Amino acid sequence: MKHEPLVSIMMPVYNGYPLIKASVESLKKQNYSNWECIIIDDGSTDDTPVYLDSIEDSRFIVHHLNNNSGRAVARQKALELCKGKYIGMLDAEDLVHPDKIKIQVEFLEQHEAYSLVTSALCSFGTKTDILLVRGATNTGENIFNGINHPVHAPSLYRAEIAKKCSYNSVLRLGEDQDFLEKYLSFNPKFFILNEVLYYYSELDSVTKQKIKKNYYLYVKKYFKEENYKQTLIFALKYIYSLIFFPFMSIDSLLYKRGRKANIKETNEFLKYCKPIIDGVIKKAYK
Repeated sequence: MKHEPLVSIMMPVYNGYPLIKASVESLKKQNYSNWECIIIDDGSTDDTPVYLDSIEDSRFIVHHLNNNSGRAVARQKALELCKGKYIGMLDAEDLVHPDKIKIQVEFLEQHEAYSLVTSALCSFGTKTDILLVRGATNTGENIFNGINHPVHAPSLYRAEIAKKCSYNSVLRLGEDQDFLEKYLSFNPKFFILNEVLYYYSELDSVTKQKIKKNYYLYVKKYFKEENYKQTLIFALKYIYSLIFFPFMSIDSLLYKRGRKANIKETNEFLKYCKPIIDGVIKKAYK
């Protein structure tokens, strides 16, 4: 690609140290140079603010919030500061494939009919060898119908549309889906790539209690929105969790959230992510 349009990457963080260092390092390894990263420190109380202020790469623009205001507020502040033609996400403690920005920018430059392009993501943890791939179904062209939300984090958005939308600061859950619904109301056509281009750090913190709580919160959320079909779906999931979770291992539950990574996907994680993660953790806890 002869001309590289500016891409703005939004990174909200709250107490993300030390793994935010891995997020920053993975972004530095992009095979695409014209990007900026807007980091919003959402009132962190650990070593995150000190680390962020030590970053010397001018492509990282750090803004500190005085108090912890929630991810929706942090995302909105980042969105307001973005200057790029395209907007991407990189949540603190997550990593990206080195070709992510390049692949997705080239796609949107060549396919103006699509409002966004997204990809599969790989869930990982620093305390487990399990790698789960999610978002790899229904690849290709999709039309948003109110239910088939693309995955928020691995998506690349057109700034001209994103700037017309906002994150709902009242929401403590589902602010990403709420934003996507607003965004896709302008153009419901999006595309899902089958490659894993985003690595989601979640498996260390997933518990049966957390999964169950999320089901319950989604029941309340969708009932309040009078979306009774989704209310029923999550109500059934919540009831299922009450009855069967006590008899299930956390590993068996995790594999219901995605499929096992194949050899290629595993090798790319081991090549691009594992060395960065291991290096950060070893240095942090010497």
